[in-house]
Parts: sequence; C-alpha cells; structure tokens
Amino acid sequence: MSFITINNIWQEYGDHVVLERLNLQIKEGEFCSMVGASGCGKSTFLRLLLGQEKPSRGTITLDGKRLVAEPDSHRGVVFQRYSVFPHLSVLDNVAIGLELPQSPLLGRLFGAKKRAAREQAAEMLKKVGLGHALDKYPAQLSGGMQQRLAIAQAFIMQPRVLLLDEPFGALDPGIRKEMHAL
Repeated sequence: MSFITINNIWQEYGDHVVLERLNLQIKEGEFCSMVGASGCGKSTFLRLLLGQEKPSRGTITLDGKRLVAEPDSHRGVVFQRYSVFPHLSVLDNVAIGLELPQSPLLGRLFGAKKRAAREQAAEMLKKVGLGHALDKYPAQLSGGMQQRLAIAQAFIMQPRVLLLDEPFGALDPGIRKEMHAL
C-alpha cells in the first residue's frame, strides 16, 4: 500500500489548467522529486500536498486517509522563498516550533520544558551547521544560512512528510551534500 496516493488530480484556475490527470503513488520512506520548467505546476502541487489548496478534481490520501484541508504537523515544508521570523533569534526560530504545540495559550514554555526545547533546537541547528549562530537574527545571516534555518524549522517538528521547494538553491555544493545526507 502506498503512503501518499495522488489520484487523477487536476488544478484549474478559471480556464487555466495547471495540473491535469496527475497520478502518483509514494511509499513511506521514499524520495520523490518533481522536475520541470518554471511555471509548470511544481509549487502548486506542493501547496496541494500541504493542504493550502484543494484540488479542482481528484483525491490525495496520506496513509490511506483523505488529506486534511489544513496544514498539520505531519507535513513539514521548506518553500523556495523560505520564511523565518525576523524578530526571533536563530535559536528561538527553531525552538518556537516545539513550544507552540505544548503551550497553546501562552505560546511559550518556561523552566525545564523551555530548556529542553532550546537544547533540542540547538542540537538541530548544529546538524544544519548553524550551531555557532544561535544568538544571531535572520538579517545577520547569509541567504544560505537563512535557508538552513528554514530547514531546521521543518526538521525539528519531525514531520512524516517533508515537502521541499528548491530548498538547497542558495547552498554551496558541500553544504548541499550535507543537507541531502541529513
């Protein structure tokens, strides 16, 4: 049984057809890459998988269940134009992903739980090569470093599905190889 099933997906905006008769089955743990010209619908397809858009026709199932219409913690994403919180330090940008689900009322943790979240975030930042930049702000980072920060934000949540839209474009070949391995 496939983990992700794309069954006859169409995506239309008025008279403009972006995706047509797309069928795909992806097994759990499998990597799948989409390659195509600019504007051919790759990012649209990612938005469908994330749940940001609903297909015009067809179905998407995740682990045998219809994909929920809202993004959730099972699906992580790093977009081509990565988004980080400019007012938060590098460490806080990653730790907040652990804090918000555990503290829905205040949005922040305190004491031992906060320390544990920050330690876990610092470890993830070391894995992406940003262990030296924990106290910096995104504006103080190069484009490639900001991209690795966005990757750490996605990885920290340990999603079952990781959707990447040209996530390594701003990285040099050596770091790109490390990110592929991670």
